[in-house]
Amino acid sequence: MGDVRLHEVKKELKQLLESIKYNPDARLKSREVYYKKYDKTSSEEGYGYGNSELAFLKWELDRVLRIDDGQEVKSEWWSEINLRFIYLSELGAKAKERGIVKSELPIPSQFWYEFIENPNETSWYKAHNSSIINAYLRHVDLAKKESSFEQIFINIVLYRLLFAQAMVEGKGFAFGRLGKIFANPNGGAVNLITQMEDFYPANYPMIQEEINDLLGKSHCLSALGMKLLDDVIIEPEFFQLYQDASKWNKEPQLVSLLVENKPAYPDGVPKSEGEKKWLVKFLLRIRNFFGK
Repeated sequence: MGDVRLHEVKKELKQLLESIKYNPDARLKSREVYYKKYDKTSSEEGYGYGNSELAFLKWELDRVLRIDDGQEVKSEWWSEINLRFIYLSELGAKAKERGIVKSELPIPSQFWYEFIENPNETSWYKAHNSSIINAYLRHVDLAKKESSFEQIFINIVLYRLLFAQAMVEGKGFAFGRLGKIFANPNGGAVNLITQMEDFYPANYPMIQEEINDLLGKSHCLSALGMKLLDDVIIEPEFFQLYQDASKWNKEPQLVSLLVENKPAYPDGVPKSEGEKKWLVKFLLRIRNFFGK
């Protein structure tokens, strides 16, 4: 009986994905409906733990998912990552609704099932990040079609998500107790960050100014601040971060995306974000001197 119900749910979700694939606003609406329905912390004013996801999705819509006349998609990779994410979360919710045994689901859908049962920062990050990791691993071939700069960027997106999860997990290298507060997806930090001009590029493909920000060649203070976060705070913890995140999200393959202690998605080649500025090098030396 469980197999029949699961097959029916998967068939329904296939139809859902087909209906929203070329309709960015429908994707957004589906996620708004999801959190209003399944997140007990949502309210008339907001979407509970979905606030962070929706803030990022609105950026995705403007940058890569909204298309011009005659286009199907700007980026197959970004489009399919988002669709896979929606599928896994909806699968967990529908399975819970219909009494399907949780163990029959993919790990990310099991985490969504658990989030609906007990919505909190930790359960949300496990559901969210395991779904993103699953989508990354599923669409390696599409990622290889992206430009070298875009490949650097999608690695940055991933390790920032993992670091945010480490903050919620209360890891010492991720600001400890303070990190748990700052990275709460029910707060306003992510919404604020996605609106900062230099945190994420606004154009696809990136314009030269955004490439300079990405590679640390910009003289903009906010872009420098992002490089300090990535290079001084997160990068020295890459090994431990990917190891821990593989356990939190029950995805051993995640550690394969780090080669020679550098992010190496999608082709196993370590990705360089450019030469570090003197200030970054100086702060790294101070960090190493004082033993973190």
